[in-house]
Amino acid sequence: MFILILSVGVTIFVGWLSFGFFFEDSADFWECVRLYFTPEIINLFRGEWGDANWADFKLFFYFGFSLGCGWLTHAGLAKWFG
Repeated sequence: MFILILSVGVTIFVGWLSFGFFFEDSADFWECVRLYFTPEIINLFRGEWGDANWADFKLFFYFGFSLGCGWLTHAGLAKWFG
């Protein structure tokens, strides 16, 4: 149980630390979320297709990096203490 709690803590901490690298502020994050959930055809007609793809890229790597660090922490600690 300790390994799970620690790995979730690492995930949250890495997400907190890397937030500024991926996003300018919280408004930029929510703009990325809005563009992610808007259908591509609507983004294309609005002229936001490139921005939407960049937003998808940022969200994917932000969550992937944070969750990946937590998963690697969990796997590593489970190997050491398992």
